[in-house]
Amino acid sequence: MSGSSISSKVRLGALILAISSVLSRLLGVFRDYLFAKIFGIGLDSYYAAFRIPDLLYTLLIMGALSTAFIPLYTKVRARGEQEASLFASQILNGIFILFFGVGILAFAFAPFFVPWIAPGLSSEDLEVAIDLTRLMLLSPLFLGISSVLQGIENTEKKFLGMALAPLVYNLSIIVGAAFFGPRFGVYALGFAVVAGAFLHFLVQIPSILRTSFTYRFSLPKLTKDMKDFIRLSLPRIFGMSAVQIGLLVDTILASLISVGALSVYMYALNLESFPYGVVAVSFSVAVFSTLAERALSKDKKEFVETVRSSLGTILFWAVPATVGLYFLREPVITFVLKGGAFDDAAFFLTLSSFSILVWAALPQSLIPLLVRAFYALSETKTPVALSFLTVFINIGLSLLFTQFYSFGVPGLALSNLISSSVSALLLLLFLARFSKVKFSSFIPFGETTAILFSAGIMSLALFGLSRFSYPHLLVQLFVLGCGGFLSYMGISRLLNKRRQ
Repeated sequence: MSGSSISSKVRLGALILAISSVLSRLLGVFRDYLFAKIFGIGLDSYYAAFRIPDLLYTLLIMGALSTAFIPLYTKVRARGEQEASLFASQILNGIFILFFGVGILAFAFAPFFVPWIAPGLSSEDLEVAIDLTRLMLLSPLFLGISSVLQGIENTEKKFLGMALAPLVYNLSIIVGAAFFGPRFGVYALGFAVVAGAFLHFLVQIPSILRTSFTYRFSLPKLTKDMKDFIRLSLPRIFGMSAVQIGLLVDTILASLISVGALSVYMYALNLESFPYGVVAVSFSVAVFSTLAERALSKDKKEFVETVRSSLGTILFWAVPATVGLYFLREPVITFVLKGGAFDDAAFFLTLSSFSILVWAALPQSLIPLLVRAFYALSETKTPVALSFLTVFINIGLSLLFTQFYSFGVPGLALSNLISSSVSALLLLLFLARFSKVKFSSFIPFGETTAILFSAGIMSLALFGLSRFSYPHLLVQLFVLGCGGFLSYMGISRLLNKRRQ
């Protein structure tokens, strides 16, 4: 499905990251399995505590590094490896200083912010959430340093450290939940998150030693490159702040719905993110450096072809993953969550929410690539403006569905689906406009038609197989999973041969 514009190194990198993402997501599923069995829906304080550390990491690290660092590091490295090392070192040192200062302030003001974030929590759960927030403030520091190192590795096509990082992070949380959760409760998860963030950083060391980067102890200086970094980062930070506002509103509304509603929504969200993380994030991260190179070379035709073929690749895997998850939703949720402390009421609420939310994986899978395409072109205003627009749509719909129509958690899922679809469509429309090409230039029409037809046959196969009774839940998952995969790949291969 990938076009000739994507280099073999990017293909290999995308494959490595995709395998890592699959393993990481499977570990994430096992993590949620343990969470459900040990804690049930009693994790509202844990998920509420994530908001402030996640906000800091998303705004100060993801906002700047996910899009601004790689194009600039690529540009500086073209002038010389020593200059690139100095630039990256100053970014690293700046992150450490920034997080040290912001972390102290967040620690001090946590008792003020946490009750505002989760007003529906009991006083006891609020105290736990405040403690966990303060503890987990260490994690953005380690993740921030790790992210800079990953940016360097990405530029030089070294993907091993990036692949291992999410695995050790999830393994740390799994160990914390399994061995210490029953005794220390949710506090064990807080310590496990910090340990996982440290390991996330530690596994970058072998890969970074194989690059041209040499660390230098140099405080950040306001050079032209640093000014460009700040200039490119600020709009992205504003854009990510819009997303965080949406997440904060969802957290507030979920905490007000009922006890455990926030946990249910997060369980459904984690399951829905499987195709997003496996396909979209891994591929868009791997292809970003290539997009930056295409944009830097001013080769519009190659840039458009890279985006088009990348969209085709993402859809090729995201569509069947989404369709498969929808047909397998009941056995998957039964296997992963039901039992232990996770009762029938929690199961049916999660199932109804996930049945809607799973379809949001399709538009969400396209968004990371489209946003990175804008930033590869050094265009920051458009994705930021669109991000705010779609977040406001999401907030409005969430308020409408939960406060006026009392849809509860499924209402949050529906607003997520609608706003994600609007976001992907607008990003694609405005990317075509900014690139001064036709909208259709980015659409892989032939591939998409074949994908949808193959997914339709796959749906029929899954529907037929689901009519049978099975001796065990695992047997059902295996038969339906294999049947769906083989039918999709078989039809796709036949259609691909006919197109050739």
